[in-house]
Amino acid sequence: MNYEEMRMCFAMFAMLKMTWRRGEEAEDAHDCWYIAEEMIKAQPFDHDGGIAAIKKRPYKRKTDVS
Repeated sequence: MNYEEMRMCFAMFAMLKMTWRRGEEAEDAHDCWYIAEEMIKAQPFDHDGGIAAIKKRPYKRKTDVS
């Protein structure tokens, strides 16, 4: 997930938890983006590229032992 996708995802989650005020939607939306930026800053980036790669195991055909 790149930076912009992560930022949009965090803003979406912030938006879901907001208490929206009638007539102040622009300020509330700005607050969502601010929260998203703070969430990105707080996230540790010591991982190596996201979800660990899943390695395929060699397929071993079961032999019929009957």
